[in-house]
Amino acid sequence: MSKSDPEAVLDLAPVRKTAVPPLGLSFLLALSDGMVLALLGWMLTQAVDLMPGTDPDTAQRALLTGLMLVPLVKSVFGIYTATRFDAAERMRRTFQAAMLSLAVLMVPFVVVEGFRSFFVGAVSVAMLAFIATVAVDLLVIQCLLAFNLHWRTPVVIVGAGPQGAAIAEKLQRLPWLGMDPVAFFDNDESRWHTRVAGLPVVGPVALLTPASPYAHRAQAAVVAEVPADTHDMPGMLRGLPFRQVYCMLGQGNVTALDANFHDMYGSPALRLSLRQPTAYLRIRRVMDVLVSGMLLVLLAPLMAGLALAIRLDSPGPVLFRQKRWAGGSKTFDVLKFRTMHIDAEEQLKRLLDADPVLRAEYETYHKLTVDPRITAFGRFLRKTSLDELPQLWNILMGDMSLIGPRAYMPRELPEVGASAAVIGTVRPGLTGYWQVSGRHRTSFQERVAMDVFYVRNCGLLFDFTILFKTVFVVLRGEGS
Repeated sequence: MSKSDPEAVLDLAPVRKTAVPPLGLSFLLALSDGMVLALLGWMLTQAVDLMPGTDPDTAQRALLTGLMLVPLVKSVFGIYTATRFDAAERMRRTFQAAMLSLAVLMVPFVVVEGFRSFFVGAVSVAMLAFIATVAVDLLVIQCLLAFNLHWRTPVVIVGAGPQGAAIAEKLQRLPWLGMDPVAFFDNDESRWHTRVAGLPVVGPVALLTPASPYAHRAQAAVVAEVPADTHDMPGMLRGLPFRQVYCMLGQGNVTALDANFHDMYGSPALRLSLRQPTAYLRIRRVMDVLVSGMLLVLLAPLMAGLALAIRLDSPGPVLFRQKRWAGGSKTFDVLKFRTMHIDAEEQLKRLLDADPVLRAEYETYHKLTVDPRITAFGRFLRKTSLDELPQLWNILMGDMSLIGPRAYMPRELPEVGASAAVIGTVRPGLTGYWQVSGRHRTSFQERVAMDVFYVRNCGLLFDFTILFKTVFVVLRGEGS
């Protein structure tokens, strides 16, 4: 096999179309919303008096109005047709749809006398319906992608360098992004006949022609890195034999939540909404105090039971304290339920000294997949993330936040490097972007990159998206 014969690298598999086409998924999402709304309407009519003191006819009209507004406004914002966009973008559009519903009902509230009771009933139903349909939509997409991988769009990646490899690993690790990478194309001849992120590097981008078999195997292209010898990027993009081409803007710090496409009379541009985080951080601190205080009261019996189980399971204290970095030269004691034996550090040193494979794993991920230091009950606590409940006290005291970057140990800062200057500007979080984007399956440097991304793009809507995803991560038992 020679460098001059790049097509010999890839043993082409039969073309496999996606099992669920976009139109089919759109219909499925609309159908699931219809079923959820019908069930919600039945439950509201049976279980509660939606509008006490109001005649039944007005209450029924308010119920129907609130339910009918949801699919109507969601279709206006393209939530049923644009089925493969990012979950954060889906949440943004759904939030906009909910605000439009509120505005639509506000107009007759202002101009029509005696409309107050109808408005309260219709708005209450609409907001409940939005919450219910968002949860079900997410479950539908997650289940389809988890159990039917052929739904994912096969894509080729242009650029097999570090950024291309990172994109491929992300698409493989996060199936809900809806893409299945099948091969790389790169003009760097030294990369041909190799594999990157488990995928073959086929050859130069010039192989991607309408007559090429690669054009029939994939349905879209992701341009992760523009070839160095490319002087006409628009021409290269137009030459790709796909109807959809995704151009990456680097591994950097732009999210769909604060970026919009803008057309300057034929010249495409990305418009970024840059904002100061001062007001956001104040609002988030208020939320941290209220939520952590409430949860500490509600979960006190559960935490007392867990403490008793820990004492019965193995000798040692109930709580584990460890110094964590809080930005600059500040540190604090993070609290967790103890999940390891009391001589865990000595065990770790002996393990790493005796086994180079385990040492390499620990150096990459800063944790072990099979860790003998963990107690029997500790495995349950970690699997369910219950070991982190004492951190609610750290949040109440202002050491941490509900959402934020990872709480790094001081000895990890040399590996964090220059990114520490960005990460240290906000409080570390009980949950965060990296925890819902791969968790223990991500390398240490990937976590650092995700934390930098979060800090530079944090906002209330982004935080609510992370909280929403955290619920599903915990329910699936993807503990650390």
